[in-house]
Amino acid sequence: MKKLLSLVMALCMLCTVIPALAYEPGEYSTSGDGLNGPIDVTVVFDAEKIVDIRIGNHSETPGISDPAFAAIPAAIIENQSLAIDVVAGATFTSKGILDAVETCVIAAGGDVEAMKAAGNAAVVAEDEVLTYDVVVIGGGAAGIAAASNARDAGASVLLLEKQAALGGNTIISGGIIYATGTQAQKDAGVEDSVDALVEYWFERAEGNADKELLTLVAEKSNSTIEWLLEGGVTLGNLGPTGLSTVPRALYTTGGGTGFILPMTEVIKNKGVDIRTSTPAVALITDEAGAVVGVEAVAADGHKVTVNAKSVVIATGGFDGSREMMRKYAPQNVNDFFFAAAGNTGDGINMAMAVGADTVFKGGVIGLRGIVPTSFADGTNGLVWMPYLMVNENGVRFVNEANDYPVIHSALEKNNRSYLIGDSTQLPASMVGALVEQGYAFTADTLEELAAKTFMPVDAFVATVARYNELKGQEDADFGKAAASMTGVGEGPYTAIVVTPATIGTMGGIKVDLEMHVLNAEGVAIPGLYAAGACANGDFFYQEYPASGTSIMMCFTCGRIAGTNAAECD
Repeated sequence: MKKLLSLVMALCMLCTVIPALAYEPGEYSTSGDGLNGPIDVTVVFDAEKIVDIRIGNHSETPGISDPAFAAIPAAIIENQSLAIDVVAGATFTSKGILDAVETCVIAAGGDVEAMKAAGNAAVVAEDEVLTYDVVVIGGGAAGIAAASNARDAGASVLLLEKQAALGGNTIISGGIIYATGTQAQKDAGVEDSVDALVEYWFERAEGNADKELLTLVAEKSNSTIEWLLEGGVTLGNLGPTGLSTVPRALYTTGGGTGFILPMTEVIKNKGVDIRTSTPAVALITDEAGAVVGVEAVAADGHKVTVNAKSVVIATGGFDGSREMMRKYAPQNVNDFFFAAAGNTGDGINMAMAVGADTVFKGGVIGLRGIVPTSFADGTNGLVWMPYLMVNENGVRFVNEANDYPVIHSALEKNNRSYLIGDSTQLPASMVGALVEQGYAFTADTLEELAAKTFMPVDAFVATVARYNELKGQEDADFGKAAASMTGVGEGPYTAIVVTPATIGTMGGIKVDLEMHVLNAEGVAIPGLYAAGACANGDFFYQEYPASGTSIMMCFTCGRIAGTNAAECD
């Protein structure tokens, strides 16, 4: 309850003046548009005020949406106001609730404009000074793992997260983790080894990766799987991902929430203190250059100074920062952003400010994006459909069933690209919404479709004819399996705009095998550790190797960082 009240205060606090309003008493129900669909909301009024707001059916992502469901209704009731700030990381959910409540206010005869104009005077708490053994910045997979292991080592631990909920990129992922030597492999009779996994990762990095770091993660990958299972994570459906045919990937139930929700409960039960909506803004150093704490800002604006023996940075990537993308991944700066909202490179910049070395090679974790859908939106199913794709010249350019980072690389070489479907291949509900927004085109004939998309008609028609020649056969042009060569049937036809998208970045803070942050001379900065996507530059090169790799590296390196940070004197 204390955490909820703090978040409510941060959103609006106390009204300067609660307006005198009048309503027709009763219950009013409607729905607002959330990220994943409608959110059913019921608002209860007496003659003068809103007395209750209940959230009904919805399809929002657990963990991400929960803070909005708790804080927004509470803030509206507390302040009798619609002038409520959205919850960071749950913007669409927040707006959906606010829109639904506004509709109910109108239905009850209330004055919406008065409620929107109701002034709220933010009450800022006094600045705080806290002391912990270990501070972890960032509450994704790496941060949760670091906090868990640091607590296991006997340290007092504070986890700071700038978003309203833990999870980072992992909670919006597909819930896949990549490992070798697992019980699932043994049960399935899969022959695999640490060396084989390392060689695969190293090959996909074209030799531009630190083999010792790859080996470290591969060696510990099975123990990380066992640690997750002990924490209540459910894993199954062993299969291959990436370009390797070796089954190494395991899947959670419920996507990325299957990792984050149970592991969040684990660290809470261990006694890790968690502060969400509290972004770290700077590292504190002593006269010798050792990191001895963190400066952060609470949601209501007051300063939080945390003194600590050590700090672990686990703040994720930087694809949410246009400035950093221009600097470190310029060829991807215009990619559609599918990653977590908190991926703005904060931890990387904080580390650089105290002398940390960095590793950037220009790569990103990219995939084929269907604009304007988000990765969590139901229409993301279009992203994986292996149907014909053509560029602005009306010609094929890639095996459409290839691994998504390979398709992303191919997309980057085109100005425009389209996913082509016949009358049976693309869901009408998805296509209709995209047509309305100008991201898809439909036509009765191939010639008309080419004209609408400004593709050369003859080239496009010839491409479809050649694609249909290969229907049901091995793809002699791009190597797609016969089962995926479904051809293009009868119209009407659809062309959906396809764009390169990022779901993460590759590059950041330089670390050693113990996750110490290194300076330009290769010397560890005392008291500073890093793990996860903010420190993955030596693991990857240009193309991401396989789904589940990053989550494995985040959990494993986070565990290492947490243990070593707790032992720091």
